[in-house]
Amino acid sequence: MKSTGRISQAFSSPRAILVGIIFLLLQGCGMIYKTTGDVLINFGQDEMLPYMMTQEDAAMGCAIGESMTPLLMSFQRVGSNPDKLGVLVYVTASTCAEERALEEELRYSRALQAGNTNEARDARTNQKRYHAMAAERQYEAYKRLSREYKRMDDDTCPRLRNDFDELVWMVGLIGGVQAVLNDGSADGSVGVPRNVPAQVVRGTQCLDNQKWWGVPEGVRGALWSILPALGPEDVDAWAMLEEAAETGFRNGIRLGSALYAQSAYTQADDERLRQAIRDFVANDENLDPDYRMLDAIAHHMIRSLSDRLWTEETGQRTPFGRLGEFWDDQDEEDDLDIEDLL
Repeated sequence: MKSTGRISQAFSSPRAILVGIIFLLLQGCGMIYKTTGDVLINFGQDEMLPYMMTQEDAAMGCAIGESMTPLLMSFQRVGSNPDKLGVLVYVTASTCAEERALEEELRYSRALQAGNTNEARDARTNQKRYHAMAAERQYEAYKRLSREYKRMDDDTCPRLRNDFDELVWMVGLIGGVQAVLNDGSADGSVGVPRNVPAQVVRGTQCLDNQKWWGVPEGVRGALWSILPALGPEDVDAWAMLEEAAETGFRNGIRLGSALYAQSAYTQADDERLRQAIRDFVANDENLDPDYRMLDAIAHHMIRSLSDRLWTEETGQRTPFGRLGEFWDDQDEEDDLDIEDLL
């Protein structure tokens, strides 16, 4: 009985009461934070993302990805699940790093042409750093995709409940492919597993090719053109890529065309690459207004490839307003336009 009294006295002391109040407040804060996280993540999925997809400013999407990712992902510490949204924002944020890598690649080309080896080495070093950054972000997106859907190592498809789930799945698969490519450009410093392409090929089978603008077939064709061992023996990867591009043109999002062009560049097939860039530019009407951001990203990919070609040949990126044209399309006497210089 005495010990019971002591316990009662202990819990009735001011210090114990204060400790209890603090404990309850901390518990309350945790509940508030989780509620806030759930609301913010749901708002991101239901409102912010659909709005962002209607915009055609790829640079704005990149900035949103970099600025919002830490905030959204921090709510997993209090019990919220931001993985689906995380797939999208990490892939979006990776486009910022890829843009910086491109700028360093162009600087490298100009330095080589000028015979400035120190500048060229510095540009190449910085380029690899940014490729590594892009690979880290894309691989993080792919890991979150794997954690959320848990269907990467078998032939069964995850339960994709709605268009948002399918969009997350598609973007995450593309992020996985890009992670492998960027890691390769960074000398394998990130350590992205080399079985990711095979997993991605299986994953694309879970999406309706026509509904998603030919992208699933385009991803398979791109991988099989680069890694023929992954595909069936009689597969015609280029025919698949051409069909993916045409499907995108018909349905209003030109990601398939960008995948075709990227594959041509990887294979050093300049004839196909030039034609892909021209076809992309010629099919800029009737775009899907609900997914303009994805088409803007495809446009950015095409312009980046054009900039590489122009810089390697002339020392300057694609002149303003001339995407789809090339330096040797006109007579030599017209190559240097004073208006371009001004």
